[in-house]
Formats: sequence, structure tokens, C-alpha cells
Amino acid sequence: MENVEARYDLTGPGIDDAGEAAYSFLTAEKVERKDALRVRLALEEALLRYRDEGTAEGFTLRCRRRFRAPRVELSLSGPSLDPFSEEDQPDSGALTGMMAQMGLAPLWQYKDGANRILFTPKRKKHSLMGSLAIALVLAVALGYLCRLLPEAARLALSDKLVSPLFNTFMGLLTAISGPMIFLSVTWGICCMGDVASFGRIGKRLIAKLILLTVILGIIAGAAVLPFFPLAAGGGQAFDPSELMDMVLDIVPANFFTPFTEGNPLQIIFVAVLIGIALLLLGEKVSVAATFIEQSNYVVQLIMEAVSSLVPVFVFGSVFKMFLGDGFRLLVRSYKLLPVIVLGTAVMMACSLALVCVRWKVGPMTVLKKTMPTFLIGLSTASSVAAFPTNQECCERQLGIHEKITRFGIPLGQVIYMPGAVVMFLVASLCMAEIYGVAITPAWLLTALFICVMLAIAAPPVPGSALTCYTLLFTQLGIPMEAVAIITALNVILEFIATSSDLFCLQMALTDLGGSLDMLDMDALRSKT
Repeated sequence: MENVEARYDLTGPGIDDAGEAAYSFLTAEKVERKDALRVRLALEEALLRYRDEGTAEGFTLRCRRRFRAPRVELSLSGPSLDPFSEEDQPDSGALTGMMAQMGLAPLWQYKDGANRILFTPKRKKHSLMGSLAIALVLAVALGYLCRLLPEAARLALSDKLVSPLFNTFMGLLTAISGPMIFLSVTWGICCMGDVASFGRIGKRLIAKLILLTVILGIIAGAAVLPFFPLAAGGGQAFDPSELMDMVLDIVPANFFTPFTEGNPLQIIFVAVLIGIALLLLGEKVSVAATFIEQSNYVVQLIMEAVSSLVPVFVFGSVFKMFLGDGFRLLVRSYKLLPVIVLGTAVMMACSLALVCVRWKVGPMTVLKKTMPTFLIGLSTASSVAAFPTNQECCERQLGIHEKITRFGIPLGQVIYMPGAVVMFLVASLCMAEIYGVAITPAWLLTALFICVMLAIAAPPVPGSALTCYTLLFTQLGIPMEAVAIITALNVILEFIATSSDLFCLQMALTDLGGSLDMLDMDALRSKT
């Protein structure tokens, strides 16, 4: 459909016409009808508020594509008014920022004397699993055929064509990974609005999610560690000074070396430092905060574009293994998948036990209620796709008060990823074993700490796990060739991690609701 730009009066008929124009544009752009309808209702609700406030006489509607992504924009001249803010909800600004980051809410901005609202719904996408499966089948088939070629021909094909493309993609991931983590953390802190905006719910929620991420990561790590060999004598050679060195190494010598060296802990440290400074200064640094916000959207858009090339990268990685001797390394990583399944199962069992024992509810009752959300995460590897079902389950089935869910679900889907901790940790252990990297107690502590930090810092966008692997392996001394192996296996791993993250988040919110006396026990224990 062609781009649309039209001027409307701020009246009932004008609002209806604009809503219909936006809806028609989005459906023609292959946006799912429920998402297009959601945009239309939000657009009309915003315009009705402007009409009731009498802040404008007319408005401009623009519907267009940018980099093949549909966008619906509103522009209304007049006084500044955020139509989505709620005066009785001090965290509404933070909530809107998080929802917008996930593509679930509009963005409001006041610029050049006009209120500007931007809707960026996602197009209906083809199954990523299907594309990745096709890439794997083609890579295996062509790789097997190429094994019939003379060794000199195979090496030439690998060195002259496949390796340069693979190295280029790896360089792109490395270049994006540092800024992506930095901007995601910094903007996530800025989205909090101000230091006092969270109240008792927000503070306890963040503290609980971070604490649970660490605890579940340690428990899952202990469960999977017996499957990997420790360095000889490593169990008794732990030096406390190594732990002190690791802690001190978090502080960088300057603000630039973390990005040039790809040190994830230092990048996160710098991001937290700058984010807190922006939060404390507030309006004094509004321009800097806006720059961080817009830069974050730019990098995430680039990351989503790069993620569309992941099937090609998977094809190249597996094909390159067949051309050389790398395929035997892929075979040696056979235990990665079952060990991750074991780790996530232990983690989910602990989360379930916490709720069942503390709030006296049957495990089968909880599992039955949470299964729809879990299955959506397992089949799509997308926490955003599961958002509506997740919210309905938490509020109606588990009985969690909406004051917790309206803030906790979007926040949790951004920062609470214990499944990703297990995925990163087991991948690191498996690749360290394959490439002969010594797994010592100090190495384990470093690996666990980085995995937790990356799981909290990584934004919920496609392909972010691949950028985390590049930072993680660099810091742990694992060769970059390991990224090719983990990329092929990550096809399945993200589905497991996403579904387990959603389940653990529901359990964490249920426990928080009970501790704050904001949990409907009758709804939680009901079997219907």
C-alpha cells in the first residue's frame, strides 16, 4: 500500500476516518489484524483525549514504511500533553517506555510545539524455526556433497568464499554487541522516570528478579556442572585474590576500552553509571536522555535487520564445518541440548516449588494454568508474542493484582531471563570443554557472573543472544570459532530459554503478589 498523509479535524468523524485509514494501511502491510486493531483503538483513544482537553483543532496522520517497517504517526500542534500518562500511576512513564521498547506501546514526544505519537507494530513474520530448519538441511546436504570434492578444492572454497563471509558477519555482531548492551541498560535505567517513581512494588520487584536470577543460576549451574570436567586440581586451588581481581576488573581504566576490548562487565558498569547519572539529573540532561533513547532504537533496528540474516549465517556456519574438520566439533557438542534441558527443568522446578510450598497450592493446578503461555514461548521463542496470554494468566488464573502485572510483566520480560543464564552457562562450559579451555573455580565464577549480567542486560530482540555469545566467549578465552557451533545449536536453545523464562516470571510475580498481600488466593488455588 502507498504511503498515506492526510489532515483531519479533531472531531468524531475525523477521528473515525483517521482510525480507519491507519487500520487499512496496517492490514495491507501484513500486520496481524489484532495488532492493527490495537493500534487503531489506541490512536482513537489518544485523539479523543486531545479533543476533550481542547488542546488542538486538527491533526496530521502519516502512514509510511521505513526499512520495510510500517509506521503510523500523529502530529497535533498545541500544548504538551502525553495522552497515555496516568496521574494516579507514578510509574506510567516507565511502563510506557518499556512497552514501547518491546513494540507493544506507542511513543509520545513533544517537539517543535507539537505532540507527536508514533506506532510501530510488527509485521506478521514467517516462522523463524522453518527458515532455520531449511538452512540446516541445505547446509548438511551441500556440505555432504562437497565432501566428495578433492581436499584442495574444499579448502579453497572455504578460504576464498565461506570464511570471508563468516568473518564479516562475526565482525558485524562484535561491532553491534557492545553498543547494544550499553544502550539497552542505560535506556532501561532512564525509563524508570525518577528515583522515587517505583514505590514499594517496583523496588521489591527489581530486587527480587535480580536475586532470583542469581539464585536460580547458581542452582542450575550446580546441576549441570557434573557433566563437564574441572581442571586437574582446580577444585582445591582456588585463590581468593582471583575473585578480588575479577571484581576490581569490572571498573574500566576509561570509558572507551570496554568497547574496544569487548568486556561485557565493564560495558554494563559504564552503562549503569551513566544511566543513574541521567536519572538523577532528570530534565537537566533531557537532550542526552533523548539521544540515548533514539540511539537505542537505531541499534535495535539494526539488530533486527541483522537477525533476519541468521538463517544465512547458520547455513554458512554448518557448511563451513563440512568443508573443513569443524563438523566433528559439532558432533562433540552432543550433550549441550540435554544438559540445558536438565538445567532449565531444575530451575523451573525450584520456581514452582517456591510458589506451591509458600502459598499452599497444588503443582498440577499451577502447571495447568501456566501451560498456554509456556507453549507459546516454546513454539515462537518470543516473549512479546506471549505477552497478552501471559497477562491474562497472571491476573485471572493466578490471581496477581494488576498493579503488579502491569509493571512486572513488561519489566520482567526485559530483565528476568534465568533461562538465558542456563543457556549461556552451559554453552560456555561445553565450548570450553571442546576447545580445551581450563574450567577452574575462578573461571566458573567469572562465567556465572557474566552470564547473569548478560541475561539481565540483553534486550528482548531477535538475535541478541548471538551478540552476547561473542562478548561472553571473548571474556572467557573461548575461540570465536565456537560461535559458529553455538549459532547452529542456538536454533533450538532460544525456544527452551524463552519458554522457561516466561514460566519463572509468572512464579516470581505470584510470590511477590503473595508477599505484598496482593494475591487472590481463591483464584490461585481454584482448579477451573
